[in-house]
Amino acid sequence: MPKVMVMGGHAAILPFKAVGVEIRDVDGIADARAVLREVHESGGETLLLVPEDLAAGLQNEIALLRQGVSTVVLTLPASSGQPGAQREQVRQLVARSIGVDLMGKRN
Repeated sequence: MPKVMVMGGHAAILPFKAVGVEIRDVDGIADARAVLREVHESGGETLLLVPEDLAAGLQNEIALLRQGVSTVVLTLPASSGQPGAQREQVRQLVARSIGVDLMGKRN
């Protein structure tokens, strides 16, 4: 069975634990890289949720994970910033995973 994991600051990820998501408390880019390395080496099917602020510093590592077929990395939008900034990324992931562009492009 695939596992669902979220990483980030403790206060931000704690609510995910209530719904059964595996949480990884990270204090910065170095900790986050260690989690990504662990996910990559495990080889199991994983949905990994990464906050936008962490993902910005991990673009190369996330791109490597996304090349495989067993891990889906989804970036969680920050509470501040432009709404919909991650929409295109989510649209591409959905289209890739199910083979249909359900969300469609916005102009």
